[in-house]
Amino acid sequence: MFLITIDSSSDCSIEELNKQNIPVISFEYTDGKNTFVDNMDESLYKNFYLKIKDGTVYKTSQINPNTYYNFFENQLKYNLPIIHISLGSGLSNSINNAKLAVELLKEKYPNSDIRIVDTKLASLGSVLIKNELLKYRNENLSINEAEEKINNIVDNLNAFYTTNTLTYFARGGRLSKIEAFFGNALKINPILDCDPDGKLRVIEKVKGEKKALDKLINRIKHSVINPKEQTIYICHADNEIKALTLANRLVNEVGFKDYKIYFMGPIIGAHTGPNLIAAFFFGKKREKVVHTIIDNKDELKDELNKLA
Repeated sequence: MFLITIDSSSDCSIEELNKQNIPVISFEYTDGKNTFVDNMDESLYKNFYLKIKDGTVYKTSQINPNTYYNFFENQLKYNLPIIHISLGSGLSNSINNAKLAVELLKEKYPNSDIRIVDTKLASLGSVLIKNELLKYRNENLSINEAEEKINNIVDNLNAFYTTNTLTYFARGGRLSKIEAFFGNALKINPILDCDPDGKLRVIEKVKGEKKALDKLINRIKHSVINPKEQTIYICHADNEIKALTLANRLVNEVGFKDYKIYFMGPIIGAHTGPNLIAAFFFGKKREKVVHTIIDNKDELKDELNKLA
């Protein structure tokens, strides 16, 4: 038997986690004046994205070692080993703060046993890992067996994203401002994934939302293994209709047995902006494909001419 913990960047519903008795540690975010705790309250999400559309710039911060220390120390009262599911190391240094807290706890509690799982993804990637760990726990696997199984499948976690605006990726430094300006003018929709190290990357740029959705589905079809045995997990940044459209197409065209849709919370949404949708599933190991981000202005002009 072991305890499972998770952080709020997972975009899982707090009701689901409470029902499964999974403690949550929360990230914080700020609008520059006020600091908010991500309490995973979906009733607040629409207002969050409305404020982004009105020009509010939100920033997130790492969970510091002291916060992790207090969180883990509180869980030790259950006298169980712990597996903590963390936001991927390719997206945040928060996981290293968690590991530091574990080392410090060992000094005070030498018999404590806390393992950190690097999902190498964001958002619902943690939910898929959580579901697997629950299954292993129900099968009475030891923490060593569960950790080994999880580490063997993390690289098979896949996620593909698309959005109809490049503005927020430029703000986060993943695209240049000139790319975002011309890309938005030409209605370019990027297709993104995470590389094997968990770093977000633009892998394709498509003109128009409909074509982008087709490309996204083709990417998933190429990458998935045994879709008939899987539920496809989809999250959206205040774009439920498009998420539902994607979900139904993936069931009908790719063969997933079912789908679940979640609202993307503020920790990931602060970086993606509104309208993004993402799909998560198990499939082939993530490939080290070449980035398609264009750094040279002449190359950008040629690429835009092809799409125009």
